[in-house]
Amino acid sequence: MLVALGVLLLMALAALLAPWLAGHDPIATDTDAISLPPGAPEHPLGTDMLGRDLYARLLYGARLSLLVGLVAGAVTVIAGTALGTLAAIGPRWLDVLVTRSADALLALPMMLVALALAAVAGSSVVTVVAAIAITAWMPVALIARAEVAALRERPFVRAAYSLGFSRRRVVLRHLVPNAVPPIASIAAFEVGHAILTESTLSFLGVGIPLNTPSWGNLLTDARSHLLTGQWYTVALPAAAIVVTIIAVNIVATGLDRRGAVEGRTW
Repeated sequence: MLVALGVLLLMALAALLAPWLAGHDPIATDTDAISLPPGAPEHPLGTDMLGRDLYARLLYGARLSLLVGLVAGAVTVIAGTALGTLAAIGPRWLDVLVTRSADALLALPMMLVALALAAVAGSSVVTVVAAIAITAWMPVALIARAEVAALRERPFVRAAYSLGFSRRRVVLRHLVPNAVPPIASIAAFEVGHAILTESTLSFLGVGIPLNTPSWGNLLTDARSHLLTGQWYTVALPAAAIVVTIIAVNIVATGLDRRGAVEGRTW
């Protein structure tokens, strides 16, 4: 887990420092440096078919892909936690509405739903974040609802009510904080899911605008050259996505195991 966290921190640091580490403009073309292989002078990872430096594009692509993953994951977790908490403490009809809606949406192919939403709304970062949040809040809501419903019957919660604490204070100070461990675990999974979904939508041409570097767009640019010997144009962004998803999933698994043992009860 610590190694995975270190990998993610290094990626985040490289993305933040991209303007200083890249050395080249990620969208600038160079007709004298078209399709250079890795190891070429001034282009350590090579260039694409337009002469754009792949190292710079990979760094700037990390900025956008990681940002979309974090923002979309945060929106998903906040919305899912809020809906799950309301379902657990609210009236019966609200509980039924949230849980049945989540069950119904989980039966749908969410990637196709996200693809349709992004295609209708147009390519933009906001569209991608919204499409991911709309199609990914259900597991978070169901887990939050189950945790809050279980905690609601614990003695320390009953004691808080007996002391005259308001429902709002009990929810914000006792129920939600104690539901954080399992929610934190699924939050990490949702970040990985968001990064993968953004890459898929961009690869299919309905995600991030094509003139903006992202890992999905790098794959889109390279797919026509997959069988022409320029394997590195596909391998580099694909490797970045795979390493990131694996690291995020390892962190999520570690948080899940820790949360099962170290959950708070106050």
